[in-house]
Amino acid sequence: MKLTISNHYSPFALAALLIFFGFQASSAVSGPLGAVADKIAPHRAAYELKLEEVVSGSQIVHAEGFMSFDWLRRCDGWTSDQRLFLVITYPENRTIKFKAVSVTWESDDGLRFRFNISSDGVGDEEERIVGEATLKRIGGPGEVKYESPKGKKEKLPAGTVFPTRHTLLLLQKALSGERFDKQKVFDGGELKGVSPVTAIFFPKQAKIDLPKPVKGYSPKPVFPMKLAFFAPSGGDAAQDSLPESEYKIFYQANGVAPRLHLNFGDFKFRGDMIGFERLPKPEC
Repeated sequence: MKLTISNHYSPFALAALLIFFGFQASSAVSGPLGAVADKIAPHRAAYELKLEEVVSGSQIVHAEGFMSFDWLRRCDGWTSDQRLFLVITYPENRTIKFKAVSVTWESDDGLRFRFNISSDGVGDEEERIVGEATLKRIGGPGEVKYESPKGKKEKLPAGTVFPTRHTLLLLQKALSGERFDKQKVFDGGELKGVSPVTAIFFPKQAKIDLPKPVKGYSPKPVFPMKLAFFAPSGGDAAQDSLPESEYKIFYQANGVAPRLHLNFGDFKFRGDMIGFERLPKPEC
């Protein structure tokens, strides 16, 4: 189920980005992760994606995009509705329009994850991945059962984490001053198992002032991190393998990311927040 806009990545690799930005933290998480979760602000955000760099030799003339997500608290977990739109221009004004939509739910205990991810572009029909993944326990193995493609099942290796817990672990380590992290992440964006994801954490920086004022956004210090997403595998990235994509994200302690840099191989985007709204928590 691979769509390709270039030889370096697939649209579902782009769709996986949407899930990561769900910030699906849970106040039911205990211990140090619970302390991180308590600081996170559920919110709605929108980003303008501007072309930052094109790799030498690439056929791409221009690219631009837009990304948004709604992140909502539920009494049994968190849901997100996230969208990515890209327009890529090649020579002779040949234009490709790409869209990815991700709707997910993750349980408070981090043991269940439901996902509905669709993408279309490059002249192909819409592709959809739908299913539910479960873990026997935190740190233990699990499995994923797909509704689309119907009947498909996959085992998940011990140590698999879903997007909620992954985000919390990243923020916890960034806030505590650690410098590196590596996880096996299942986000539903591919059909080939978990994706090894590494993270490098940078020192805390002063607040980021956006190019244009954004109503409701409060500039605060940020904790930059660079994430490398490797091809889905049995769980470990080969030492000689290269990541499919890399993202540098500037997180505030409350989970708000005012700026991000996205490297998709042929081209790189800079994303600045252009819209922001805090979302309420339900009374459970």
